[in-house]
Amino acid sequence: MNNVNIESIKITREKILNNELPEKRSFIVEGEWIFDKKIQFMGKIEYPNGITELSTDQPPISGGYGNAPNPVQICAFGMISCYSTTFMTIASQMGIEIKKLKAIGYVDVNMKSVFDIEDSPVVEKITIELEIETNANKEIIEEIRKLANKKCPAAYVIQNQVPFETRIKL
Repeated sequence: MNNVNIESIKITREKILNNELPEKRSFIVEGEWIFDKKIQFMGKIEYPNGITELSTDQPPISGGYGNAPNPVQICAFGMISCYSTTFMTIASQMGIEIKKLKAIGYVDVNMKSVFDIEDSPVVEKITIELEIETNANKEIIEEIRKLANKKCPAAYVIQNQVPFETRIKL
């Protein structure tokens, strides 16, 4: 339903409950700075059936060349795709058919803070907007929205302080 493999989710849940799969999982992403003035950063993300290469580059006003999406856009894409996936998975598990889903993410960045002109939060607000078509009533869709707000990893990180650590290796 909704292009979500519900049977696979049920099997995974049972395997976690039976200690056949670990209860926690780390997702690892790697990349490196590029010095050739075409783009600034590149990484590869491996997944079960392949590898995708992603590049980022700041726009010229922020010291880049504008030859790839900027890192905030990549983050926003990650957020809206994570939230959309969570929303659709919950809807599917509830037996709710969604005929169309379009997601738009807004990340409001305070450029004065980025450029050290003022001391205030760098990101002021994040909004994820879903446009959906369904026959389900508004109350059920609102219930799915609330569950997605609670269960989506990206939404969780946005709403809760999560331990953050940086390290330097020389």
